[in-house]
Amino acid sequence: VDPSTSLHLTCIYPSGAMGDSFYEYMLKIWLQGGQKETMYRTMYDESMEGMVNQLIQKSTPSDLTYIAERQGGRLLHKMDHLACFMGGLLALGAYTDPGGLESERAQRDLQLAKDITYTCYQMYKRMPSGIAPEAITFSSGQDFSASNARYYILRPETVESFFILNQLTGDPIYREWGWEVFQSIEKHCRTEIAYSGLRDVTQAKPAKDNKMESFFLAETLKYLYLLFDPDTPVDVLKKHVFNTEAHPLRRFDQLPDLKQKR
Repeated sequence: VDPSTSLHLTCIYPSGAMGDSFYEYMLKIWLQGGQKETMYRTMYDESMEGMVNQLIQKSTPSDLTYIAERQGGRLLHKMDHLACFMGGLLALGAYTDPGGLESERAQRDLQLAKDITYTCYQMYKRMPSGIAPEAITFSSGQDFSASNARYYILRPETVESFFILNQLTGDPIYREWGWEVFQSIEKHCRTEIAYSGLRDVTQAKPAKDNKMESFFLAETLKYLYLLFDPDTPVDVLKKHVFNTEAHPLRRFDQLPDLKQKR
């Protein structure tokens, strides 16, 4: 969108790069404000409805759920690692649905959250290195393969969804998957002084790129730590909202100063 004219410059509708934070904040603004500004929840629900109707696809032969991209009238059967945040977001939206968790929409979105997160886990599991690429491409009869973006830059989105789904559902499978991912990171990315991204995760012993993005410490390791911390005071359902950079912020109704003013 051109900020000066509000006109669309492209017709690409992604859930990954260039679009992820927009969808995330529609729900989280509503949550942080105490679920009072219903406009933002309505925007979120309408966006998720559009995603379900227009972008959700299934792979063959394994029936993996993924979020395609739309360019004009054409679907692009690819999914960025960035899009893996959507599993956690959908789960959070389901658990806070105004119609209740048992409503048809909430149950649909919770199942979709689990299915997308499973696909993201498979992005790691199926690579020879045990590390997911930046993006994958889906093709009929072959599920998916690493796209031209075979590199890994220590991204957090998959473990973010592991953490949120584990905290909301209590299912230990997300800790098991998180441990597998962490072990692969330790095996391939750790150096004597830091952690490094990888050039090609389709290799069993991928070469390092000798760069560590700041979000690795701020997000990836933070979500992994929280995933395995049984005593964390962080509560994504009742007390805290994570911004897109993994900073846990207290909801406004949890701030003592605001409570006193009321």
